[in-house]
Amino acid sequence: MHSASLRGPIVKSPLPETLCLSCGLCCDGTLFRDVELQPGDDTAKLRAHGLPIPFAAPRGSRFSQPCAALCADLKCRVYADRPARCQQFECAVFKAVASGAVELPAALKTIRQTRQMADKVRGLLRDLGDVRENVALAKRFKHVKRKFDAGELPAGLNAETAYDCFAELSLAVHELDLRLRAKFYPIGD
Repeated sequence: MHSASLRGPIVKSPLPETLCLSCGLCCDGTLFRDVELQPGDDTAKLRAHGLPIPFAAPRGSRFSQPCAALCADLKCRVYADRPARCQQFECAVFKAVASGAVELPAALKTIRQTRQMADKVRGLLRDLGDVRENVALAKRFKHVKRKFDAGELPAGLNAETAYDCFAELSLAVHELDLRLRAKFYPIGD
């Protein structure tokens, strides 16, 4: 995944351990809704590891995020056998630190702040009755928005409180989306 210089000895980069294990946003349903399988991905092995891979996995099949292989400590329990998309992905924060454009402490601060933003969105979704923690944030927000658009307010909340909470959620989702676009999605790939 990370190439070493052809001139020097191969040195294992500590970046994945330091950055990725402080983050997990690419696996927890914050950055992505799903992972598209590629030719060569061992679907039987991924399925055996507990990933929800369809048995008749046609070309371009996907599995949903958050990833079932993401552990609470942000380690991947299928790391050695993870899909090609997962092996190839490097977020913009990772690339910026690897290139020396951003110092590690600044990157860790960005990750911490972004995780807090995502946690705020999760909390607001729960407040509005969406407790599906196994569904990507964008899908959860879309589901709640559809309900509001249809006039279906969450049980237990009066209309004013529900609409205020939805307004706060909409703003929080927008701010998180801007942050993800500016700091995490790869640029120039």
